[in-house]
Amino acid sequence: MSEFRQNPITKNWVLIAPARNKRPDQYKTYSVMHGVPEVDSACVFCPGSESKNVEVCRIGADALRSAQNNPGQPLEKTRSDDWELRIIPNKFAALEQTAAYRRKDFYVSHSGDGDHEVIITRKHNEPVALQSITTVELTLRTFIDRINILSKNPALAYVQIFHNHGRDAGASIIHPHYQLLATPIVPPHIHDEILGCYHYYQNNHSCIYCDIIKEEKSVKKRVVHESDHFIVISAYASRSPFETWVLPKKHGARFEEMSEEEIKHLSFVLKVTLGQLYTKLSDPPLNFYIHNMPIRQSRQHAAHEEKAFHWHLTIFPRITIWAGFEYATGIPVNPIPPEVSAEFLRGEE
Repeated sequence: MSEFRQNPITKNWVLIAPARNKRPDQYKTYSVMHGVPEVDSACVFCPGSESKNVEVCRIGADALRSAQNNPGQPLEKTRSDDWELRIIPNKFAALEQTAAYRRKDFYVSHSGDGDHEVIITRKHNEPVALQSITTVELTLRTFIDRINILSKNPALAYVQIFHNHGRDAGASIIHPHYQLLATPIVPPHIHDEILGCYHYYQNNHSCIYCDIIKEEKSVKKRVVHESDHFIVISAYASRSPFETWVLPKKHGARFEEMSEEEIKHLSFVLKVTLGQLYTKLSDPPLNFYIHNMPIRQSRQHAAHEEKAFHWHLTIFPRITIWAGFEYATGIPVNPIPPEVSAEFLRGEE
């Protein structure tokens, strides 16, 4: 039976319209990494091609041990060819360091000043789902390091980190990598989420994400995985099949302020969750991204908003496409109820 569901934070609607003749495993598309070699000499991100890119820095495996022994300190950089992660400016940057301006006549515009970086992991054919937990942890710590560094720039308002896996998810290069865009404005989706969270907090004196966690733990039908510090759920108003939320159990507005134990747990939880999707859907194209609070100095009343907002990570498999109804109404149609998605990912379907 079809059902309209509303996202409790943004108040946007989705239409859950089950396709009765299709099982969850029939939504497999193609394996992104099938037949891809460990090293590709033509790939500009592979070891041996370092000279093809301008480089921000390299990070070696030793940086993880150093970070664990010196929490809160910047990651150690290396010049070694035996790197684990490299950070480079995006060659085709959507943003660039340029003279800032803002115009408001009839139309409003702002210069596209900011930063656009690429964070590259070493192995050409190793998606995040197959990477070691130590590599995933080092990557998360690199995200934190870059957020802290870029947040010192008073011209920037927000740092967005995301991952594209597969051509249908927007990846122009198959080699596993992440992108970081630091923008001079707060993106509309982030603004809407913060506003929705704050309105809920004013009316209920609690964080809506904390209350979502309580509800999902009570209902249990949409819980995919749970650890001491994180819960993974199929979102109640999922915009597409297998849209998955990773939520910290402890309230926190800022990804970069995770505890040492939370970083370790998130490394495991992220690998397990992506591994479930990799196995159950045969390595589908997907995006994942972190929604975080804006940079502190860029907004007023952040202290009030931080009580209401709860950082989170969203995983979004790209196995359906928008058509006329979705573009005309802005209402996504999801053919698999999230309860079915969660059951399937848990291995109970």
